[in-house]
Amino acid sequence: MSNASALTPQEVQRLNATFESAHPTEIIRWAVETFRPNVALTSSFGTDSAAILHMALSVDPHISIRTVDTGFLFPETLHHMADLTRRLHLNLTVYRTTLDDATIERLKRQHPTQPIDDNYCCGAYKRAATERALAGVRCWIAGLMREEAATRRETPIVEGLSNGIVKVAPLAAWTAKQVHAYMTQHRLPYHPLWFQGYTSIGCALHTQKPVDPNDPRSGRWAGQGKTECGIHEIGKPPAPPTSGPKTP
Repeated sequence: MSNASALTPQEVQRLNATFESAHPTEIIRWAVETFRPNVALTSSFGTDSAAILHMALSVDPHISIRTVDTGFLFPETLHHMADLTRRLHLNLTVYRTTLDDATIERLKRQHPTQPIDDNYCCGAYKRAATERALAGVRCWIAGLMREEAATRRETPIVEGLSNGIVKVAPLAAWTAKQVHAYMTQHRLPYHPLWFQGYTSIGCALHTQKPVDPNDPRSGRWAGQGKTECGIHEIGKPPAPPTSGPKTP
């Protein structure tokens, strides 16, 4: 491939077919070798994030790990982040949103009686911080899995984004059972809240235990008609506008 920063649709199609049955570590190795040094892995430090972090480090111990701290994370998430950074010697960069600490604390205080607009913690502010985290990146490695949610069932392993970034989802074809087996084999720690029944963990204000035992993400924004925070729409073409009623 002459220009590693731009994959043709034919190359993307070929790579997806090749990687469908590949081990995630093999996919990460291709991404790192093709796009280094401008490759980064984003992590939410969620329930089983240690698995993909461990895989990436087995390929490149110094790979850039990037995360967004919205200011509304569970204390357990911050502890887990610090623990994994120490255990795995992560090359971690934390990006904050543009909200100042005073505003964050005020919103937290108001939350029990005045529900917070989710744009503050898992919407527009988080997306803007993620876009800053991806600045200068040619390849974005993410931990998306198809079985996590209906919105992720068509997740490709390799995808060319409109912003010029190649997005790679090494775990797309894997199941939670496979991830658990990897975690067990390598004695990797789960997020502390996983042991309390949380199967998907985002911001503290909009995360609870799953309300549907068959849907691991059903505890995220439960009852709000929201399923994604929007960061995985970065680089995607905008949805076509819905046509309203015609005026006479």
